[in-house]
Amino acid sequence: MITFGERIKEIRELKGFPQKQVADFLHLQRSNYSKIENNHQNMTHKQLRLFCEFFDVSADYLLGISPGNNKSFTLDKIEDVIKRLDEIKDTMIK
Repeated sequence: MITFGERIKEIRELKGFPQKQVADFLHLQRSNYSKIENNHQNMTHKQLRLFCEFFDVSADYLLGISPGNNKSFTLDKIEDVIKRLDEIKDTMIK
C-alpha cells in the first residue's frame, strides 16, 4: 500500500517541482517538507488544502480514500469540512 508521503512525492515529481518550491508554498522549511514525504512528520489540514490546490489533486487520493487523483470536492466543500473538524476539535478540548 502506498503511503501519504509516497503519494505527495510522486505528484511533486510528476509535476516537476523541487522540494524547496513546494516547501516555500506550504510555509515550511525544505527539511520539514522532506520529513513529510518520508512519513516522519504530518501536514496540517491547512497545508493539505494548499497542497491540493497547488497540484490540483484531491485530498481523498492523498489520504488513500479514493484510488484516483481527481478532485471529488470543491474548495468550498473542503473548507466546510475543515471548519466542522475544527469545531469538533474545540468541543473535545473543552
